Amino acid sequence: MTGLRVVDAGETGALRSQALWHGIAETMTADSQPTLSFCRPTEPYVGLGYHRSLEELDAESCSRRALAIIRRRIGGGPVYIDDQQLFFQLSLPAAIAPARVDLLYRRFLGPAVEAFRTLGIAAELRGLNDITVEDRKISGTGAGRIGDGVLVVGNVIFGFPHHRMTDALAFPSDSQAAECLRLMRRHVSSLRDEGATGVTFEEAKETLTASYAAELDLTPEAETTTPDEEVAIGGWERRFSDPRWLAGPSTPRRTGSLVKISGDAWVWSTSDAGVSLEASIACGRIERLHVAGRGINGSSQRIAREIAGHSSDPTRVENTLHAHGIEGERIARLLGPGLRLH
Repeated sequence: MTGLRVVDAGETGALRSQALWHGIAETMTADSQPTLSFCRPTEPYVGLGYHRSLEELDAESCSRRALAIIRRRIGGGPVYIDDQQLFFQLSLPAAIAPARVDLLYRRFLGPAVEAFRTLGIAAELRGLNDITVEDRKISGTGAGRIGDGVLVVGNVIFGFPHHRMTDALAFPSDSQAAECLRLMRRHVSSLRDEGATGVTFEEAKETLTASYAAELDLTPEAETTTPDEEVAIGGWERRFSDPRWLAGPSTPRRTGSLVKISGDAWVWSTSDAGVSLEASIACGRIERLHVAGRGINGSSQRIAREIAGHSSDPTRVENTLHAHGIEGERIARLLGPGLRLH
């Protein structure tokens, strides 16, 4: 290993923007150079994690807006992607990557955090894999293994249309959609939102390259994709276009709807026996809790108002609710899974 291979694919279509790093990872061997790749999609689309259900997306809304849906091979929830995002991907031979995902993120998202700081953003790594400014996510990240290659991927968000993201998602109610949009505007940021309007795409690529080269103690070497990589990339483009791949693996249905905004913010909705519950959780607090339906009375609504604003720690919440007898226990059964699933 003599250098950090840097592959800048420039502006690409939606399929290639995902297939690029899948193909690079797939062709990795134990002797391959670490590769940092960049691309910027020229068209908007929605990305979906490998194990996630298509039912999380509003297929009609996506079709009406001409948004393709691409299921990636690594995990994570639905994301809206457009030309205001710069993708960066570090591909490594599995033999030199940490086996534990927390250590993988800590080491290989660290250079991205440093790059954001160089660009004037007070970024930090929060939780497992959120790059944030205070409690605002500034980069969507992920990791996984394809063949003998391990990936750590992220993006630099220059601007983000929060309403387009929520338009692409399926919600059981208008109120949950509104809560998701409210939390997203609060907890998903961008260079523009943080005042870094002078940063260019080229500057971001140069800064990320320097940061990753320093972390790996390797000299960056600009290269293009190899013929073998192009074959693999083409294979992934065809796979992403296959309706059977888009349908995804068979997974158990979740008895509720959870939309994760960040590691610190999500919305949860569920129902049982004619009673529905909607909750918004952010920064360790239940910001909003609403229950309605058959048998719900003023006592239940009072309990919900009391819980709103309290800690979202599942044990503490359930202990408090159980102290309210049958009404509290019913709310606990509906709310508990949403506090644990995120």
